[in-house]
Amino acid sequence: MFPIGKFTLSIIGLRLFGGYGFLWGMFLGHMLIDRTILRKIIKQYISTIDDNIRIMLPYKYYRYYSRIENSIFGILYGSILGAVTFGFPGFIVFFLLGHLFFDLPDNQHFSRFRSFFETFWNEHWGKILGVLIGLSLHSNWIIVIGVILGFVLDYYRFNGLEAPQKLSILKQFWLKLNLLKLYLHSKEARKFALIQAMTGLSAKVAKADGQVTENEIRTFKKLFELENDSDSKVKDIFNYNKSSTVGYEKYAKQLRLIVQDNLELKENIIENLFKIASADGSPCPEQLDILRKTAKIIELPEGNFELIENNYTIKANTSTSPLQNYYEILGVSATAGDSEIKARWKELILQYHPDHAAAQGASAEEIEIFTAKMAEINDAYQKIKKSRKI
Repeated sequence: MFPIGKFTLSIIGLRLFGGYGFLWGMFLGHMLIDRTILRKIIKQYISTIDDNIRIMLPYKYYRYYSRIENSIFGILYGSILGAVTFGFPGFIVFFLLGHLFFDLPDNQHFSRFRSFFETFWNEHWGKILGVLIGLSLHSNWIIVIGVILGFVLDYYRFNGLEAPQKLSILKQFWLKLNLLKLYLHSKEARKFALIQAMTGLSAKVAKADGQVTENEIRTFKKLFELENDSDSKVKDIFNYNKSSTVGYEKYAKQLRLIVQDNLELKENIIENLFKIASADGSPCPEQLDILRKTAKIIELPEGNFELIENNYTIKANTSTSPLQNYYEILGVSATAGDSEIKARWKELILQYHPDHAAAQGASAEEIEIFTAKMAEINDAYQKIKKSRKI
């Protein structure tokens, strides 16, 4: 998790407008930066700077940089932002907060807290907005109304449903809704929302080649462990969506809300859709187009999609793909996360740095081998990074 938007705008809002500014800054930071492509751009930009520094640094400085790199961004950013906004007290306070929020990725306690913090904002920003409007207008009634309307917004947004157009639909919704049950059983609600979205997408994928066959239906039942159409809700969703391929984006966007940064879940989703698409043979171009666009919507890296695609499509050339070779050069799995791949790259730089070889008394020929190996490692890392950009 990388909550740079909430961290930055909340501090600026606190300095300019006090407590309300802090809350509005937190909300705007989440909506405008942390849940948009801006956060990824900022994170990629910082990572690129770090990569360039590592490539250019001589070995004797590189060792020290590696020791402090994982604990320097949050300290620098928090202390600078705090000093600019609140002077010396801000420097001290946000020096510490920046370190806690950004520099402790391997600490399980803070990692769990950041994960909970981001999940909370993603699932409840409608209710939070309602509270903020009520607080800003100093009205308890507006707070209550804002929370109710925010809950309706979050419920429909999370479940990928269309907003009600008629009062009767809204009335039926409130008659069926149990707020406490939905809150206490959020995991069950999340699981059901996942099944709903996957059911709709599966039907769209099955229809993309012109017709829904018995093999595709059988594969779908097997994936969702359905026997004799026992789950009528899932059956209804599948039958409703198998008439056309229009509207698959709605289900893909719902999945994006559910999976968040879970790379393994993203891969499972695409792989299951490929199983349905290939139930009658190799997927057709229309099915591949839906699968590729769905992967992009849920933010599955392109390289990971290609590796899954290779398992379900017939290729003229069956030799190992260049991308797979790059993963083998680094010695990591193609399903490894970005942080794991970068960590491995750092280890290999330390191991094969030509300056390190020279310091150990290596011959000119050995240094030349190390230099070539370093170039190969850096090239593989850059190619993998490029393939994973959305």
